Amino acid sequence: MLRPLIVLLALLTLGGCQTQHSLPPVQLEPARELPVIYVSGMGDLTSAPLREALTRRGAFADVLRGHDPEGYNVIVLAQSDLEDQHNLPLTLLSACTLFIVPAPVSWNSQMMFHVSRGDRPLAKYMIDNRTQAWRGLFNPDGGRNEHLQRIADDFIAQMRKDPSWRE
Repeated sequence: MLRPLIVLLALLTLGGCQTQHSLPPVQLEPARELPVIYVSGMGDLTSAPLREALTRRGAFADVLRGHDPEGYNVIVLAQSDLEDQHNLPLTLLSACTLFIVPAPVSWNSQMMFHVSRGDRPLAKYMIDNRTQAWRGLFNPDGGRNEHLQRIADDFIAQMRKDPSWRE
């Protein structure tokens, strides 16, 4: 009686931890010193989740969609499997057990951020992150949001350190 309960508790806790990223975490100061940026995406990832991750940190005055002929623009070229269905079979298996049995998932992204003022290029930042996690009852997104947030945080940190994008 006790052994199945211990196994069940171990499986539940496994679903909420064991997320590993290749990109180290970045400590960001909660300062809103960066200008309004217009973000658009190309490639394997739509720009909406990335805009949300950038907005969540509050480092920019505003994060908008599209392109401004006078303002700061960021075009993100993404090679990513965040919107792919490669984790679906194991997720369905985990769902059959009501996510009590965690499923291993992985996310791989390489993103090139091109920063420009109007149409004039200012800076480029390359960010790569690989994540391995368990999707389960306590980690339903399998580390997907944390994966994308680490990329956004690294971009913000690189912009803060690099004076080349400022005029």
